[in-house]
Amino acid sequence: MNGQNDILEALYRRMILVRFMEETHDRLLKEGKIQLMGHFGTGQEAVAVGVTGPLRQEDILFGTHRGVGEFIGKGMAPKDIWLEYMGKKDSPCHGKGGLHLCDRERNIPGLVATLGSDFSIAVGTALASKMKGTDQVTLYFVGEGTCNQADAHPSMCMAALWKLPIVFSVCTNQFCELSYMCDHYPTGDVAPRAAAYDIPFEIVDGQDIEKTYEATRKAVEHARGGNGPYLVEYKTYRMATHFSGDPGTYVNRDELEEWGRRDPIVLCREMLLERGILSEEEDRKLRDGIQAEVDEAVEAAFAAPDPGIEDLFKDVYSGEGVIQ
Repeated sequence: MNGQNDILEALYRRMILVRFMEETHDRLLKEGKIQLMGHFGTGQEAVAVGVTGPLRQEDILFGTHRGVGEFIGKGMAPKDIWLEYMGKKDSPCHGKGGLHLCDRERNIPGLVATLGSDFSIAVGTALASKMKGTDQVTLYFVGEGTCNQADAHPSMCMAALWKLPIVFSVCTNQFCELSYMCDHYPTGDVAPRAAAYDIPFEIVDGQDIEKTYEATRKAVEHARGGNGPYLVEYKTYRMATHFSGDPGTYVNRDELEEWGRRDPIVLCREMLLERGILSEEEDRKLRDGIQAEVDEAVEAAFAAPDPGIEDLFKDVYSGEGVIQ
C-alpha cells in the first residue's frame, strides 16, 4: 500500500509541475517576455502523466505538441524545456527545436511537425527493439484527431502482423484543433478500430490518474511480454483552446464548466487528502516548492547563452557536429 501511495503522490507532483509550467508559459507570453506560442494541455494532465508513469527510461516515447505533460512524465527536466523554448545554445536541440521537444537521454525522439507522420516511425522503433532482442517498449502518444491521418491504419496493421512491442495511447480530448470530435468521427470512440487488426484495446476515464496509470501499466506489460501491440483510449477534455492565440469561440461554455468540475489535479488531490497521504499544509508546501522550481528554471534559461553564428548549421548536415 505504501508503494501505491508513493506512486500516486509522485504522479500528483508531476501533474502540478505540468500545470505550473504551462501557466508560466502563458504568463510569459502575455507579458511579451517570450515569443513561442503554446498548445496547452490544461485538463489532460492525468492522461499525459499517467501514460508515461509506467515507462522505464530505456522505453521510447513519441509525444505530441499538446503541452509538456508526457515530456515531464518521462522525466524531462523543466530547465531543458525552457532552454529549448527560448532557443538557447545549451538546450537538447541547441535552440532548433522550439515546441518540438526532444531528449535523447530519455529516449524521446524529436517531435514531428506533421501530426501523424510518426505513426510509422514509432512502428519502426518497436521493430528495431524486437530485432535487437531488447525488452524496450515504444509508447506512441497521440490525439483522436491525428488518428484520422493516413499513416494510422497501415501502422497498426504492421504492428499487429509483426507482434511489435508498441502501445498506442490515444488521448481523446473531444477536440480536433478548432472543432469538436463529433465533426470528424461518426462514432464516439477511437479504440474499437484496433479490433480490425486483432489488437486488444481498453477505454478509460482520463480524469482519474489511477485508472490512466493502471491501464497503461497493463498495456506496457502486455507489449513488453512479447504479446504484440495494445491500444488504450483515455477520455479527457481540453480545457485550453487549441493554441495560445485562439479565442475559443467554438467552445461550449457549459460543457467546459462541467468538465472543469472533474479537473484531474483536483480529483487526485482529494484522493490524497481522503487517504491521509497528504495534508493541506503539505500540499501547500508542495505547490510552493514546485512553483519555485519552475521559476528557477525560467531564470536559468533566460540567463543561458544564445546560439552563435557558428551554431547555424550544427546538427543540420551529416558529419561534424551531428549529435551522437
